[in-house]
Amino acid sequence: MPIDAVAALEKTASFPHVTIALAEVIGTTLSRNCRESSSEEYGAGGVNSDVIALSQRFANLMSEYHQSIDDGIITINETKRLLRETVALQQVLVDMKMHLEEETNKHA
Repeated sequence: MPIDAVAALEKTASFPHVTIALAEVIGTTLSRNCRESSSEEYGAGGVNSDVIALSQRFANLMSEYHQSIDDGIITINETKRLLRETVALQQVLVDMKMHLEEETNKHA
């Protein structure tokens, strides 16, 4: 698969699955700035976008967990991926809380 196709796929998926898998093959881990990514992707759309982002992030977390636990052993790289997904999910919840507070303040 050409690298530009991988980049397009990962951009659409909003997660670098292939890149992380390649890094894991050579014993390396990658980290993303989840807060920056989260605020760009989820920050502007309001509560409805937050609900969608929340379900997507939770699905990502469950997918990572399922892949990690499949062989009965969660490796350090799998643990780090689970942690990154958990932090990203937490950030979506913070964004959602802020949007809900903004809505509350508008109607107060």
